[in-house]
Amino acid sequence: MPDPTSLDLVSGAPAARQVLQDPFWATVLRRHDDVDLVVLPPEAPDRTEVPAGEPTVEPDAARQELRARMAGLWAALGLDVEPTRLDDVWFAGSAPGTLRWQGTATFDDLDPVVASGALQRAQELLDEADGWRVLAPPDGVPRVLAGRPGTIGREDVQVLAPAAGRVVLRIRSALVVVGEAAAAEAIGGGAR
Repeated sequence: MPDPTSLDLVSGAPAARQVLQDPFWATVLRRHDDVDLVVLPPEAPDRTEVPAGEPTVEPDAARQELRARMAGLWAALGLDVEPTRLDDVWFAGSAPGTLRWQGTATFDDLDPVVASGALQRAQELLDEADGWRVLAPPDGVPRVLAGRPGTIGREDVQVLAPAAGRVVLRIRSALVVVGEAAAAEAIGGGAR
């Protein structure tokens, strides 16, 4: 949060003019003339830093390891068949030279008992002792959402049962350090 003494605050008529020139805030004031409006300057976003000495990895090798981890998770969830659909993609990471991987495996035509059992096992496997924060909302699509801090960033797991006999497993990795050239190539479609 910025130090209040370092902020360049605008008030009075100049502030009112700035607010009236902004389409969003002008509409808010017009519709809610009974409120006082205070617009604060934006905060600088947190910068993700790659720790010094963090080794770089090849995107293809990292992708193979992440795919194997996902296959291990679906086997641990009791999904002992090949997915109906399997895809994965690299996203740009929040720090230069990093990527974030997302893999999605969809299992159709499962026994509904197996599908619901996968959700129960996900809650048991993704445990607080391993740093996971697990959420299983009681309403909406039956699902288990979990996240935990990674070496750099965080990793997330979603296990959803959007229909009877269907399970979708989605994993997002923490940041993977590959170097700037490799990151640009992977995002551009070079590393599959």
